[in-house]
Amino acid sequence: MLQVETELKNIISTIPPKFRTTIVQYAKSIKLRADKGELSDTEYLEKIPGMTESIVRESKIDRSKYSDKLDW
Repeated sequence: MLQVETELKNIISTIPPKFRTTIVQYAKSIKLRADKGELSDTEYLEKIPGMTESIVRESKIDRSKYSDKLDW
């Protein structure tokens, strides 16, 4: 865990001070979710049948195949 903490510290030190309040707010929201026993976003998505496979499949498609405009 120390490696993760060090990486976070290094990243935060490179972010301009005006954005650091946002980082603290986000960290607090994650802690609140963890305290409630909620799933992480990844855990939630992994529980949806076929979602992991769909994400992997889509990640292999060349970006040029996608449109710049939404069709929905």
